[in-house]
Amino acid sequence: MSQENVELIQAFIEAYNAGEIDATMDLCAVDVEAFPDASVFPETRPLVGRDEFGAFLKETRSAWVAARAVTKEALNADPDRVLVRTDWGGEGISSGVETYSNLSAIYTIRDGQISRADYFFDHDKALKAAGLEE
Repeated sequence: MSQENVELIQAFIEAYNAGEIDATMDLCAVDVEAFPDASVFPETRPLVGRDEFGAFLKETRSAWVAARAVTKEALNADPDRVLVRTDWGGEGISSGVETYSNLSAIYTIRDGQISRADYFFDHDKALKAAGLEE
């Protein structure tokens, strides 16, 4: 796995955790495509471009005091893709309860930027989509 790709994804996650959505988008290609897990997120179509993807990421933070993704593992899917498994969540604004869900993402890297992000709440589906099923 390219160390540069891993560092890019870690920088993306760190910016997300800090609530710096503009910084996350700076790490993405202008034509980035994101595919939220349709079984959980209401978005049923791909998010295209920095504006749509950034608005989605901002919305995912809205229910939390401070949403965060804690990286559990990163796997090499191929030279241009990284599969990252995280615990995503935080302290709920209304409930005050801290809770996390398993969230996996396959990030595709093109020319040193994230060009695609596929999100899965089922890690086995993520492994299969990445060609890494056990």
